[in-house]
Amino acid sequence: MDNKKRNEKILQLTCELLEKMNFEVEKAFAEDMDGEENQVLVGITVSNPAALIGFRGRNLASIQFVISLVIRQQIGEGIRVLLDINNYRLEQKTRLENMVKDLVAKVLETGKDVSLATMSSYERRICHMTLAEMEGITGESEGEGEERHIVIKLKK
Repeated sequence: MDNKKRNEKILQLTCELLEKMNFEVEKAFAEDMDGEENQVLVGITVSNPAALIGFRGRNLASIQFVISLVIRQQIGEGIRVLLDINNYRLEQKTRLENMVKDLVAKVLETGKDVSLATMSSYERRICHMTLAEMEGITGESEGEGEERHIVIKLKK
């Protein structure tokens, strides 16, 4: 199956699942993620996104996981789906990048390590990518499972 047909099928399955959950999809798209093989971004707009997103995006992550399972079963390929509801992921990325930049300034000013709150692997990845662009700073993930977080430190 070519990528265009695959993405159409992914979008159809996603919309069907959300409709079964009583969410009316207003706008939707599915596209390959730039530079990422076998990863598809599914963007959905609904009138009441709060219940789909949940506290700190936890519902969104769970729905994304279920969609990935359904797609693996229906299409038979290991495709990673990134679900974005009402541009939450884009806003989250911007918010995390700004937070990391502010905390890096604090670490550079004080010389003291700063621990971030616990985060999902997706959130930690955004923070690590932001830190990789900065000089004199390093970020390390610490903790296990739900307690995993990033510590921002001066490079030695």
